[in-house]
Amino acid sequence: MDSNKNRGIIFGDQNFWIPSHMNFGLLALDAMLRTKDKVALVNGLTDEQTTFGELAQLVVNTAASLIRLGVKRDEVVAVCSENRTEFLITAIAGWCSGASVTFLNAAYGKNELLHTMGISKPKYVFLSPETYKTYYDTMTTTNIVDKYFIFGNTVNDPKLLKFNDLVKTHFNIHEFRPETDINGLMRTALILYSSGTTGLPKGAKLTHLNLITSVNQPSFIAKDLTTLTIAPWSNTVGIICTMDEIVHNRKVVYLSKFKEDEYLSCIQRNKVGVLMVVPPLVVMLTKSTVLKNYDVSSVEYIYSGGAPLDSVVIDEIKKRFSGLRNVFQGYGMTESTGALTEETDTSFRQGSVGKVVLGNIVKIADVETGKTLGPNQEGEVRIKGPALFAGYIGKNLADEQDEEGFFKTGDICYYDEDGYFFFVDRIKELIKYKAGQVAPSELEAILLRHPQVKDAGVVGKPDALVGELPTAFVVKKPGSNVSEKELVDFVADKVSSWKQLRGGVHFIEEIPKTPSGKILRRILRDYLKKPKSKL
Repeated sequence: MDSNKNRGIIFGDQNFWIPSHMNFGLLALDAMLRTKDKVALVNGLTDEQTTFGELAQLVVNTAASLIRLGVKRDEVVAVCSENRTEFLITAIAGWCSGASVTFLNAAYGKNELLHTMGISKPKYVFLSPETYKTYYDTMTTTNIVDKYFIFGNTVNDPKLLKFNDLVKTHFNIHEFRPETDINGLMRTALILYSSGTTGLPKGAKLTHLNLITSVNQPSFIAKDLTTLTIAPWSNTVGIICTMDEIVHNRKVVYLSKFKEDEYLSCIQRNKVGVLMVVPPLVVMLTKSTVLKNYDVSSVEYIYSGGAPLDSVVIDEIKKRFSGLRNVFQGYGMTESTGALTEETDTSFRQGSVGKVVLGNIVKIADVETGKTLGPNQEGEVRIKGPALFAGYIGKNLADEQDEEGFFKTGDICYYDEDGYFFFVDRIKELIKYKAGQVAPSELEAILLRHPQVKDAGVVGKPDALVGELPTAFVVKKPGSNVSEKELVDFVADKVSSWKQLRGGVHFIEEIPKTPSGKILRRILRDYLKKPKSKL
């Protein structure tokens, strides 16, 4: 943080290697070929293994087949699936072919699915048997998609092309020519979805340069250890962290969902050294009654992201894992292509979220004036640099930036004299439930559709296990006898699982608002500190 310390601007390392071809898929493919015989991926449920060489061949077969089928540069290839090896093969093959790739979350509700498809407009969609059953009929109503593909051999629908047919034709890796006529500064490689205050996801465009920058980060540890991840690859944390491991030739064990015994057994069988987790999972492990039945001594590091991890929880988890050397935290977002700050083996301070990582330029700005602040002053995090995304689909990135070109994140942090960042709160009013994001305005809009609801406000109720519980405050219409359960069920029928009103419903006389009509959520949160009978 030397060069602009006096101005309060903190630079992550800006010196890193960029391949001349500027194709992130080809970069990943070249990396796989460095250690062809080493295991790259392990399905943590079935123990099926794929080496880097096998993965590279499957990527080439798929990319070449996609090109033969007519996939063109910048057309969108979508994957709608839980974590499985074919998911990564398809994504990397899409990048190699020059297509833009997007992920349709396997936990979306119908409205969110249609909305995100409307944003990215995929021409090709890859489905797992599970997502085929749930979403295929809905997807076909959009008339957007030209071709659908199915993973595995359990679905025999003649309208679908089989993924296995794409990969069975063997192509010579050394003769395969990925799309290299790419302007990596401008070409969209990946579209991820970032929820905003409107409640519906926004399509964030990540370029090839963004992704190349993200995997140039030095590892937070120096050792070559096996990593276990359970984060959905449709999310930023899941895909960026996993691709980082792949590019650096480290073995990744993956699961698609958390079941305590399966998770702990997976650690034991695979001698996992690194756990990639979110805070609620760490909390669960501190309270586990079955952990003692498994040998988890191989775990040396836990990397936690998504929300701050309490120091008490860090101390407790260290007691439960006998071989644990450290628990690292990071802070980031889709718009910064993953991590913005990160702790490492050589740069660590408990309670912080680390220092600014490679490819990012950061300042802390006064929320009201925009003035750049110095150490130990809380303000909004604003960022720019080669890791900064290319903007939201259909929106001008300049509208999200300040006069110096810094993207306004809406998050409140401060940093100390040594450059360690500490997360404080969010200006944005998103509620974080586990790894999911919940926009209060979306739930408020649904509640207001109920015929017996006059007004509504939604906030997050702090919860040690999951982060925050979406909680509603409701003003009934005169004469209404609507119950809490009726409203909880009314919302649950219309949203994804993580957006349900797990914090319940509180009935009050009036929703506190500013003169301009904005809900004063701070006051609603204060209400949560009172006994329910006193509201």
